[in-house]
Amino acid sequence: MKQLHPLQFVLISICLACFGVASAEQTAIVTAAVTDEKLDADVFRWETSTPTAIDFDWVQLVSGEWLKGEIKGLYQNSLEFDSDKLDLLTLDWEDVKYVETHIPGSAYIEGIGTVYGFFEINKTKIIVTNGGEAKEYDRSKLVSFITGGEEELDYWSAKITFGLIVRSGNTDQIDYNAKFNIKRQTSFSRFILDYIGNISNTQDVETINNHRVSFTADRFVTRYYFWRPIFGEYYRDPFLNIDARVTVGTGVGYTAIDTSRTNLDFTGGPGYQQTRFVSVQPGENIKETTPALVVTTNYDIEITKKLDFVYSYNITWVDNASGGYTHHMVTTFESEITGSFDFDVSLIWDHTSKPTAADDGTVPLSDDYRMTVGISYDY
Repeated sequence: MKQLHPLQFVLISICLACFGVASAEQTAIVTAAVTDEKLDADVFRWETSTPTAIDFDWVQLVSGEWLKGEIKGLYQNSLEFDSDKLDLLTLDWEDVKYVETHIPGSAYIEGIGTVYGFFEINKTKIIVTNGGEAKEYDRSKLVSFITGGEEELDYWSAKITFGLIVRSGNTDQIDYNAKFNIKRQTSFSRFILDYIGNISNTQDVETINNHRVSFTADRFVTRYYFWRPIFGEYYRDPFLNIDARVTVGTGVGYTAIDTSRTNLDFTGGPGYQQTRFVSVQPGENIKETTPALVVTTNYDIEITKKLDFVYSYNITWVDNASGGYTHHMVTTFESEITGSFDFDVSLIWDHTSKPTAADDGTVPLSDDYRMTVGISYDY
């Protein structure tokens, strides 16, 4: 056998090495491409497949992400969703691509009314299955829905706030304040009960003692309009010379803004008011009744994930003998401490344009301002 010249051996070795490197690089590129293609296929299958709703509700966002947990309800284009890991979430309805419930619920659909069953909601349709029968509706007609409801307690929520200020030394003073909000909401109706109370004692002498209880009952007509068949309020403030004042009425409401972060409602309607005074001057009536016109504004916005701003403004027009023009305004900053506890700071402004003089001729001031601080609990 002919021996290779040393130079030929070097050249052959270099060629073999180059072909080997090229082959390894080509193999690596092909392997990477196959791996990427497999990952893309897995992601596609994950985003387009539908999990089975057995023990949980499922929500898919437009980004393709899936959330597992419990759907609380949908109203005003906001979906409340409770997750074990992420706690209670409020999702903008336009960011939700797909919904499937594992327990039955009820929905209010514009032009149809209330429907019951298991819900599957995609980009364009609502599929409601009840007793093996499935019906389809247009997603854009969905006003609200709520899951569960098998027990009455599922419809209720509450927020309770307590505040206490104690001063001692040159002046002994104790201030109490309390607020609570109780709400019952279904897919087609809403009932809200509110209470605000303030008591203050200075040197064992009572200086503040007022209480306000109000309620509203709403029925959703469309996504933006609702009917308020009845509303009412009870108010007592002896220092304003009001022993008891009762207002009842009916009205309609309009939702001007409804996003996951912001809500703005206007309501108004006629009513009837009866006021009983603590005392009056000679010749004046101890009790007055009058027609009333009531207009309310409710606004709330999520400033940050931990801070909310809530604003409520109620205007009532009655005759001069009953107080004339009155308003009740409450502004509140709610700062989250934990999942269920908030730190609340509220400013309250009550105004009466024509306060009624007491039997000794004393005329109460038209304006009362209060700032309250308290800890609240959400249920």
